[in-house]
Amino acid sequence: MQSINFSGLWYLNDQFAERMQSIIVPRLSAGYDAIPNYLINPHPSAMKGDNDSPRPRAGTLDYYQYFADAYRVGSVCVVPMIGAMSRYGQCNWGTEDLAGILKAADKLESVSAHLLKSDGPGGTVDGTGPLADVIAGLTKPVVAWTPYSASAHYYVISQADEIWMEDQTVSEVGSIGVLMVYVDQSAALAKAGYSPTIFRADGSTDKALVNGIEPLSDGTKAEIVSQLNAARRRFVGAVRRGRGQKLSSDEVFTGKMYGPKEAIRTGLADRTGTLEQAIRRAAQLGK
Repeated sequence: MQSINFSGLWYLNDQFAERMQSIIVPRLSAGYDAIPNYLINPHPSAMKGDNDSPRPRAGTLDYYQYFADAYRVGSVCVVPMIGAMSRYGQCNWGTEDLAGILKAADKLESVSAHLLKSDGPGGTVDGTGPLADVIAGLTKPVVAWTPYSASAHYYVISQADEIWMEDQTVSEVGSIGVLMVYVDQSAALAKAGYSPTIFRADGSTDKALVNGIEPLSDGTKAEIVSQLNAARRRFVGAVRRGRGQKLSSDEVFTGKMYGPKEAIRTGLADRTGTLEQAIRRAAQLGK
């Protein structure tokens, strides 16, 4: 089985979550892996360099400096933030590695600015805040460019000095909110003729109360909502920290997605343009 973890709280666009649920749940119910092997790309750490020289050990400062330099376009470090993000990554960089690359780039003399190339529906709550904090603390200018940046992705790029959106009708940013997907499988299991029983050791009354088989108690529901509310407060606070006076109102905090014109009007974005234009702008800010 693949080691893909879907648990925990996510800052995730609701439409993406619904699509993934319709794909993943039937596969798991049929006994298949959540995602077919042929759809999983190699991790970016497997990228090949110009030569066969030994790669620095993963997680070391040399390792992050290696990739910070590899992602350099002129004096701008262009860091890819692609797909659903998690703390340790699967077929893309985890948020801890992204933070390591950015911190290493911030110390390289050959780097004058950072460019966050963001394209994704969100990610796990546990790694998003720390990455956003790292970006907020970088000493060199940060520009974000995106065709689509929802939920956790927007949480992170909101800390950039400028946010550029690709000028397309389908480009969107936003989804400032928190969700948890829960699937009650009890009716489906009963229809299929299954009657599962969960046994817990003495003293383990709070073990795995959110399991998809047992009904959620009012207390468990209240605890889930409390966690979601706390995560949302952090999300909103980070966006306010990053965008400051640029935000025109609180309307952006409802979870809605915005196209380029509305994103600029509400203060969620600054400009539209191509990736190349955004890179040139980052280089200009870094002079």
